[in-house]
Formats: sequence, C-alpha cells, structure tokens
Amino acid sequence: MASSWFVWGAVVFSAIILAELLRLNILLFKTLKTEQVLSSPTDCTKQSCPTVSVLIPARDEEGNIQESAKSILDSDYENLELILVDDRSSDDTLKLMEQIAEKDRRVKVISIRSLPEGWTGKTHALYEGVQSATGDILLFIDADSVIARNLVSRSINHLLTHDLDMLSLAPGFVHRGFLENAVHPHLALGLSSFFPMLDVNDMSKRTGLASGCFLMMTKKAYEKAGTWKAFRTEVTEDIALSKALKQKGMRLNFLRGGELVQTKPFESFAELAAFWKRTFYGGLEQSITRCIKLCLNYITLLALLAFLIYSIVMIAGGNPSTGLWILGALSALGMCAVVIPYGMVVEKEHGSRWYGFSAPIGLALSAWVALSTLIMLLTKRGIHWRGSVYR
Repeated sequence: MASSWFVWGAVVFSAIILAELLRLNILLFKTLKTEQVLSSPTDCTKQSCPTVSVLIPARDEEGNIQESAKSILDSDYENLELILVDDRSSDDTLKLMEQIAEKDRRVKVISIRSLPEGWTGKTHALYEGVQSATGDILLFIDADSVIARNLVSRSINHLLTHDLDMLSLAPGFVHRGFLENAVHPHLALGLSSFFPMLDVNDMSKRTGLASGCFLMMTKKAYEKAGTWKAFRTEVTEDIALSKALKQKGMRLNFLRGGELVQTKPFESFAELAAFWKRTFYGGLEQSITRCIKLCLNYITLLALLAFLIYSIVMIAGGNPSTGLWILGALSALGMCAVVIPYGMVVEKEHGSRWYGFSAPIGLALSAWVALSTLIMLLTKRGIHWRGSVYR
C-alpha cells in the first residue's frame, strides 16, 4: 500500500512538473523566435560618430590583457579611446598595459594601488576609469574578453537606432569544451528563470540583466543611475546596474552575442563553480528564498530522472502496475522536455545538440553549485572572489 501511494504521488508530481516544463519550453521557443538581432555597422563618419570610451579593468590578467586590448584597437570604429585600469595586479599586467599605451595614442593607463573600504575591486576600478573618460558613450569590457572587429560599430548603431540607454551582450566562448556545453548553459538558464529575456527586453517591464563582458551605455544613463559609486558593494555590479536602469524607466537591450564577444573557457569545474556562485550570490540579491527556489528547480528535474529509472527497474523486475507505467511515461516525457530543448540551446551557441543527453550531469552539477551558494547565504560566510571576501 505504501508503495502504491508513493507511485501515485510521484505520478501527480511528474504531471505537474511536465506541465510546467511545457510552459517553460513554449516561453523558450517564443524567446528564440522573437529575439532581436544586433544592427548593422554604422555608416557615420569619424566627425559625426560619438566618441566611445572603452574601459577594461584588470587584476592579474597578464595572459589576457594584450589580446583583449588588441581586439578593441583593431575595431573598424575609429572614434574611440581605450582606458586600461590596473587593479592592484601582482603580475606584469601594468607593464603590458604601459607597453600597449606606448604604441597607440588612443590608450590611457590608470594604476590603482589600494582599495578604499566599502568598495569591490572591480567597481572601484571602473569608477576610477570613468573619471578619465571623454566619450559620450561608455563601453565596459572584461579583461578576458575579445570582440569582433565590427562590434563597436554595430553596437553604436543599435544603441542609437533603438534609442537605448544600455546595450549588453551575453558572451560566447573562444573554445567550447564539456563545461561550456554540458554545465554552463544549465546555470545560465537557472539564472534566466528569474530574469526572462522577454521581460528584460520589454521596455514596459522593470526586469534588468546584463553581462560585464560587454556593457555599453550612454554617459547620461551612467550618471542618472548614480555612477559605479551607487553599486560599490555589489559583487555582480553588471546585473545591479541593469536593474537600476530599468527601475528608473530607462531603455535596455540584452542580446546573445556569442560570435561577436567571446571569453576564455573555464579551466576547471572549480573555476566555473566559483564564477556561478558569485553570480547567484549577487544576482539573486543574497535572497535565501530565491536561492532555495533555484535549488528546487534543479532538484525537481533530477527527481524526474530518478522516477524514470525507478519505474523502469520496477517494471523490468516483474511489477508492471498501471501506476508505474504512467509514472514511466510521464517522467520519460519530462526528460524529453529537458533533453531536446537543451540540445537546441547548446546548438544555438554553436555546440553540438547531442550535449542534450548530458543534461542529467549538468543538472546535478548545477544543483551542487546552487546548494553551495545557499549554504554560503545561510552560514553568512560571504563570497570569495579574486582574493577578497564579500558579504
């Protein structure tokens, strides 16, 4: 009797989850079908184009800063300046920045030797960099990101044509391996469940989301948002800034930019986990309730897989009850509703659709990252990032 109650309870649970998955898949397909595309390059002359101040903060990025800076300086958009901000590096980052500046007059170098109390390292570096910016348009880029030659030009045209205050692009990867195909998208989808792309790009909604890999905005919007000083304690300053802009009624686009802006792949699962713990910690506003919901999202999908395995084992073992057949069918449909759309998402980012079958592994690892973040919130240990602890 107890077993029968369990099976029928699992059937009801699976039916509810399947219905929710169908709703989410409809939303996903709608998002992919209606997503905006970045505009073509602008045809303005150097005299008529607005000046773009590109800012790259860097701490111990000697292996990335030259390539990142080169991708900016090779841009087909002529009217720009590049501000490189060294944030207390212990390697040769500052030395390499100075060498870049010696070869190109468009480059300025700022060296930060100490961090004021009450700031994160990145927000302080960005704030100091903007003080030297002369452009009407600000473009913030991470030191491990590289951009396409026409990206600045296309982004300026998109920003002005659509009368935007901010434009941000979600990056792709220079190379895609197992972590980038099998795990990273699950974590990104987990975050996007709180910030649907349709709502982010809907000017009537107050939902904001952005990526620090590529974040362009007008200087007026930057000042109206309160400058980086207003977000000096935020560990996910890009998301916090985008939310503030939308709350103030400003216009934002957040688009996929996988072929246009790319970042280095993760070197290990530990590095990927550290990145996403920080993102969940700050992006979910240190909310225990939201983090619990995130954990349940992943665990619920893993439960479907467990029900599928359970029903197969029980039926194969000579217990082909009606409830088990229904449970097996519902959980199988549920897993299809995970595997197939996930494969499409990976393929959209130029990975293989066969990674859809890696979904159970990705979900399990994502659940571990989410649970680790929840534990940090409950124990108030704070987040460890680049040698600092933020609470």
